[in-house]
Amino acid sequence: MNRLYFGYTTMTHGIKGELKCYTSFEQKEKVLTKKFPIYINETRHEITSARPHKNHYLITIDNLKDINLVEEYRNQKIYIERDDLHLKEEEYLFSDLIGFSIIEIEENLGIVKDILYNKSGIYLEVFGEHGYILRNLPLWMKKVDENIFVDE
Repeated sequence: MNRLYFGYTTMTHGIKGELKCYTSFEQKEKVLTKKFPIYINETRHEITSARPHKNHYLITIDNLKDINLVEEYRNQKIYIERDDLHLKEEEYLFSDLIGFSIIEIEENLGIVKDILYNKSGIYLEVFGEHGYILRNLPLWMKKVDENIFVDE
């Protein structure tokens, strides 16, 4: 099993069993769908419904429609199975890029050491001769194999 951290719950919302979920996962639209399996406290659950609300999502799990039935899931981490994402061969997660080299115009800029998430986007932290923080990845990324090739 290859579990990935998806996000966390904080509290319930209303009396109908919705949980507030915060996530910065880059493919959340694949996860926040009906019947997608998630793991809370090592237990498998299925998403019944999910909707955006302000800066988070409201999710219902296992068709639990009562606040009293979901209280135990407050303030918990949510994990997913990588295989449940059904990524195509050319698809990847940003976390997969750690350890890759960044190459621009045949010059190796360095190696991806970390992925940084914040409100303005996803960034790659690159270390080589100099340290770099790269953003807006899909806009300039040309090719991903054992290296990452960027446009000129």
